[in-house]
Amino acid sequence: MKTIYKMIIIYIILFIISYSIMSMIKVGNDPIGKKLVDAWIYERNNTSSHTIDINSPTMIYIQSLALSLFLFVIAATIVKMEWRTGVAILAIVIIIFLSIVSPQSLIHNAIEWNLILFLIGSMSFAGILREMGVFRYLSIKILNLSKGNVYMLIALVGLLATALAAVVDEVTSIIYIVMLILEIGLILKIDVEPLIIFGVLATNTGSVALPIGNPIGVYLLFTTKMNISTFIRYALPLSFLDYVVLLFLSLVVMRKYIDSIKDRLIKQRKLIETYITHHEIELNGSRKRRLIYYGLILLVLFIAMVSLNDHIASFLSRVSDMIIDPHSFLAFIPYIFIALSIAGIPLEDIPRHVERSVDWSSLMFFICLFILSYSLTYTGVMTKLAYVFSAANSQTLLLPIMLLSSALLSAVLDNLSVIVTFTPVAQFLNSLGMVGFMIYFALLFGGVFGGNYTPIGSTANIVAVSMTEKRKIRIKWSSWLKIAIVTTTSQILVAMLWLYLATFL
Repeated sequence: MKTIYKMIIIYIILFIISYSIMSMIKVGNDPIGKKLVDAWIYERNNTSSHTIDINSPTMIYIQSLALSLFLFVIAATIVKMEWRTGVAILAIVIIIFLSIVSPQSLIHNAIEWNLILFLIGSMSFAGILREMGVFRYLSIKILNLSKGNVYMLIALVGLLATALAAVVDEVTSIIYIVMLILEIGLILKIDVEPLIIFGVLATNTGSVALPIGNPIGVYLLFTTKMNISTFIRYALPLSFLDYVVLLFLSLVVMRKYIDSIKDRLIKQRKLIETYITHHEIELNGSRKRRLIYYGLILLVLFIAMVSLNDHIASFLSRVSDMIIDPHSFLAFIPYIFIALSIAGIPLEDIPRHVERSVDWSSLMFFICLFILSYSLTYTGVMTKLAYVFSAANSQTLLLPIMLLSSALLSAVLDNLSVIVTFTPVAQFLNSLGMVGFMIYFALLFGGVFGGNYTPIGSTANIVAVSMTEKRKIRIKWSSWLKIAIVTTTSQILVAMLWLYLATFL
């Protein structure tokens, strides 16, 4: 009961804070304010701008409810990660019964069903590949390449995560990187918590390199009509620079952890070599080797198909004479390879892999988080925040303000929702000549790198946390922040310097 009373008190405090903030922020009738309000009304599907006032007492009350409920879920997650799904469900029940957002809007607009379907399929396929022995095989190859050098091991894991995220996407990358790290942990019998956190940060860092790597990149590319060569010119080099920053700072921050692994590798070196040799002998000429190779072929084809998703969807659209949405097609790619895996595993085992490999609790949390984030957009909370950040009137100020504000908000909000809300502001400021096209890269870098700050900052983070929890490994907020605060802040500073160099030189 004490816990319930404490949570009630916390919510009341959060509501008072939310109400104070929403009351203080008034969206004006200036051009920026009007453009933001028009975008907000369009989001709500209102036909007339006179039917609703974003600054009215009623809307302030509704905005305060939406914001306080979102903050309450974040607070509960920080207090105890295991509470996140239950508290999030409670929050959306309140949202629906208080009519903060209409249920039909939540179903049609709030939830990224493409992502949910993709996650279910990818997690199931990853479980099948694990059963085939693919991840153990790859982890042994990485251990062989590292030659017992812990620095080389960490660098290889990070490089693989960065490269994979760039050519496929952050969600696909993190599922397979986490599987790989878990297998390395089983072989070496080490604590993998810091290594998984590093793998997630590297994945997000790599996802900024190419448009396909992150939903934010795809959104900005199409919304702003940006040339893909321009995107690569400014995003790819920074992704590489920030990976180098991440690697070196992580080696410093994780030095105690690295020393413990180093000692483990020294003490267990012969045992590890024996294990690797035994694994090779065991596979020699056996059905297991053929199964692993078949699994590797499926994995490579899966990565290739995800990378070429847009081209495949375009080709199928021409051949079938119907419009095939690339994002919708992407959601079904994992299921193609689950079907192909039947050649290597019994058909009756498929339900078992779906049941064991998919973290249903975390998927429910994803759905709730989408709803909570959308409620902030629907009620006008994000519009008010965007209006505040648009107050700066020079490019020298606007670039860091957009970068830092999107980064800080992306640490606790769905980063795509943040960028979708801020983009109309950026487009309007760009149309007025107040800032150049680099403001879009400020949003890209802020949204992606800002998501590194917390375990709930991006989809990849939440997927990684849920996958490790399924293996009884708990990633603590304190452990995450210990690594992320230093590395992510440095990455954002490098991004800010990069923006200035690209803009003014």
